[in-house]
Amino acid sequence: MIASAPAEERQPAVRPFFVFDNGLSDVATNAERAALLKELGYDGMCIRPANASGELFAAMESAGMKVWASYVVVPAKEDAAVPQEVAEHIRMLKGRDMKIWLSLTNEKADDQTAVRLIREVCDLAEASGLEVVLYPHVGFCTDTIQKCAMLADMAERKNLGLSFTLCHFLARNDGKELEATLRAFGPRLKLVQINGCDEIPPGKADWRRLIQPLGEGTFDVGRVIHCLDEIGYRGPVNLQCYQIKRPAREHLASSIQAWRKLHHNQKSK
Repeated sequence: MIASAPAEERQPAVRPFFVFDNGLSDVATNAERAALLKELGYDGMCIRPANASGELFAAMESAGMKVWASYVVVPAKEDAAVPQEVAEHIRMLKGRDMKIWLSLTNEKADDQTAVRLIREVCDLAEASGLEVVLYPHVGFCTDTIQKCAMLADMAERKNLGLSFTLCHFLARNDGKELEATLRAFGPRLKLVQINGCDEIPPGKADWRRLIQPLGEGTFDVGRVIHCLDEIGYRGPVNLQCYQIKRPAREHLASSIQAWRKLHHNQKSK
């Protein structure tokens, strides 16, 4: 059993809060994305290899915004190496204070294949001074936080950690298991992802209900914040925005207001 943080460390904390780049799809330029995030009060964003560029980093840095992570997806194919474009992307990020947020596709891949690829990514990341964080994604080889933890144990890399993703968790689990899951893996968490959502029967990955602007849906996301305070997690939190159809300014403004309200409510308890 893993002990919770001491009582004096369990006060509500305002953690860095950053946006997945899929929440900015209707914003035309990197400069406009950075300016919008700054105006609304976010702490930065998560990118993907396809949109990583010197121009993006310059725009973010000019606005005082941080790129917290790059979401990297690697096909888990037997005897295949990490794709060259992924290796080049990780080398390009050398020296930047950010994380490689890694998912492996192919739910049927064997553990040995997954571990080999995770080790390759970790070794590339280590050479660039970066940490790797496994991303639990339904339908992938890395489909649950439990599976990610098992693969991380097998990989035995010091620069490898775990993340918790609320929408993928609720797609596979009863919401009643939330606190126990966060407590079990809390000491290994490097990133946490949230969004507004409904609690639906496990096994039904209805992303329209599982991914909504923060503050919407029937699931009490305040439970996540309360448990993060309890376990002493002070790291960054990501906002998932997949397939949210509203304009970025509208849904991101709504979510940041809900984020602040969540923390106000925690302080009032």
